[in-house]
Amino acid sequence: MMKRLLTFLFFMIPLHNALGQELSAYYKMKAADRVKQVLKDFESAFSLLANPYIVDSEERDEAAYRMRASLRADARFENDLVPGNKGTRTIDFDEYQRIAFISYKKTGLTYHIDWEEAEFKAIPEGYLVLFYGVKSLFGSYQGQKRLELENVPCRAGVFVKLADNQVTEARIGFLDTDLKGKGKNTLPLTGQRNPLEFITLPEVIDKLAGQIARVMPKNGVRKLAIEEITFQGLGVSNDFSKQLTGTLKSALTRTNTDIQIDLSPTRSLEALLKLKGGYQKAGNFLKIAVQLSDGYDRPVGPELLAEILLLNIPNAEIEPAEHLVQEAQRIREITGRKETPEPAELLLEVSTDKGYGPQSYREGDIMRLKVRANKPCTVRMIYQDAAKNIVRLRNDDFRIAADAVDKWIEIPEKFECAPPFGFEMLMAYATEGSFKAIKKTEEQNGITLILDDLKNVVDLTAGTNEKVARSTIPITTQARRNAL
Repeated sequence: MMKRLLTFLFFMIPLHNALGQELSAYYKMKAADRVKQVLKDFESAFSLLANPYIVDSEERDEAAYRMRASLRADARFENDLVPGNKGTRTIDFDEYQRIAFISYKKTGLTYHIDWEEAEFKAIPEGYLVLFYGVKSLFGSYQGQKRLELENVPCRAGVFVKLADNQVTEARIGFLDTDLKGKGKNTLPLTGQRNPLEFITLPEVIDKLAGQIARVMPKNGVRKLAIEEITFQGLGVSNDFSKQLTGTLKSALTRTNTDIQIDLSPTRSLEALLKLKGGYQKAGNFLKIAVQLSDGYDRPVGPELLAEILLLNIPNAEIEPAEHLVQEAQRIREITGRKETPEPAELLLEVSTDKGYGPQSYREGDIMRLKVRANKPCTVRMIYQDAAKNIVRLRNDDFRIAADAVDKWIEIPEKFECAPPFGFEMLMAYATEGSFKAIKKTEEQNGITLILDDLKNVVDLTAGTNEKVARSTIPITTQARRNAL
């Protein structure tokens, strides 16, 4: 049915061209850039969802929304996910997705396409833009049959609507390997142009993943904890930070299959690497900076940088809400930056059920906490919620005894995400001695509220005492996401 429909569309094109105005070469290139963004965005989101190592629910939800936004409801895909499948039968995307996510659930699916040429065909609503390139698919079908397609020619059809020569909508209608109707006047996509003019976010992330892989030590480290990459590194989570972080995780699992991409805590800090970073606007560019560190938060290699034109990131709310950014900046000034400890010094680790680093929770989610120290010590944990209530966890300081050293200790309190939503912060401190008492407190329903100013509480607890180990986790709480 798809081929008959396309034949009909192609047959009608001369009539439409006689009535409509042809896009100039300049606007065709601009439209092609936009179409490439859609195709690469789909590839990035689909690859993330087909990756069994990406388990963060928020990153997966964000990718699912992004993937669906790239597709027409009636999109058709060639069934190339079943090894040895002969013929050109196309299936709807729901079926294509089901095969990818169920049949490759255990090992994942490597999905990559390089686009080389574009062709424009006018239709009543705008244009059908045909992209031509080569695709590579690798995976283990149902854990038994190996799928290996490398640099196989392929074609994508993207339906585009325009207003004043500008693309207002672009959605994928089909993806197959039918190149028989390819015209002679195609537009090359790999010419001598400034790469920054047309490079997409997934391509930038792929290059950044390559840089990271090259500086990772080859000393037996097998676990990489990637903390969420947030605006200015402030820890405020939003959909774009989830997109950026999830795409980077997916790219790294393709780049280095020997490294386990995970945020869950590990037994040995010697076998752990962490990746932290942030992004910010700088003129016409989005700049991304990341830093590898070891399990003790000591830098490994140089800071790694990447950049992309802001114009090449369509339909993205890059910056979090201003009030969240301001609150994150205020708390950073109060808590200060964590000093890098020497391995022999007191070290305190804090983790939630989502692991290390900045986190986000949706309405109804339950957060669980645990701590670990490398020496016997006293621990104080403080939580400030979006309403600026300051809660003292476990209602008091508590000891980590000698027999609990280097073991994860579960914190009894569990937090349910509920209104009001916003930026929150978990602060944990440890000392081999004891802390100064917090006197301004009040008991409410079995919970100890601290009635003092946060700065006073932090100064009282840690101040400038470098012998106090400290660890913070920024947390963004949000309302429940609408159903897809």
